[in-house]
Amino acid sequence: MKATFKEIIKHLRVYRLFAKNSLMQQLEYRANFIIGIITECTWLCTKLLYAFIVHRTDSHVGGLTPDQVTLFVGTFIILTAIYTGIFMNNLGSIPWRVRQGELDLMLVKPISTQFHLTMREVEYAIPIPNIIGGIITIAVSWSRMGLQAGFVNITAYIYLIISGAALAYSFFLIPCLLTFWIVKIRALVEIVYNLWDFNSMPMQIYGKFMQRLGIFLVPVFVIANFPVMALFENLSPLLLAWGVVVPLLLFFSVRKLFNIAIKRYSSAGG
Repeated sequence: MKATFKEIIKHLRVYRLFAKNSLMQQLEYRANFIIGIITECTWLCTKLLYAFIVHRTDSHVGGLTPDQVTLFVGTFIILTAIYTGIFMNNLGSIPWRVRQGELDLMLVKPISTQFHLTMREVEYAIPIPNIIGGIITIAVSWSRMGLQAGFVNITAYIYLIISGAALAYSFFLIPCLLTFWIVKIRALVEIVYNLWDFNSMPMQIYGKFMQRLGIFLVPVFVIANFPVMALFENLSPLLLAWGVVVPLLLFFSVRKLFNIAIKRYSSAGG
């Protein structure tokens, strides 16, 4: 147990260095940094347009009021900030690192290869607009509803956001690991990325079959829908348990898949 704790502390210190180096590198090219923020603001406006249209038309989605729908949108934006800031660049670069043999150097480092490969870079420009926009969206909709969520609901909301981010990490890592077997995986990655946008609106807009599919078979709805459902007390004990268990199950499954993939890796030197 003591050795495990030391390993966690070591990796946290290494991650702090990764974050610091990433910030220094990105600030060297400030024009690109600013353009990244502006570009992401455009994406953010398109997402907020959904909420604006819902409010303008006073549409009720699956029994949800416009303000409740807006809370879903804000939560999705926050999770997008987490994903793009911590995981997106790292996971997207895996095929390139494998093909170019850059993984050779990572294999000899005294830290977890999976950690090094998937957590090496931190993006700052893209998450900034999403964090600000997401927080404002949530705050405004929360205030308009006069939501009186208790400590348990808020704790569940925060926990499910964290577990949703962990689930997104595992979910998007799977197609990237296929690069150890398949040369061209772009189409597979695009399919998985398109599934991400299913979270941009409440899952109630889909039929019962699609909801069950997106919860139990391909658990994409667990990522952004479950936190808000916990706030509204619309999450049954079964679904709450599933929201806790499925990120752990998928993470350990992906961990096993990663170890199998590494064994198939041929270094740049053959």
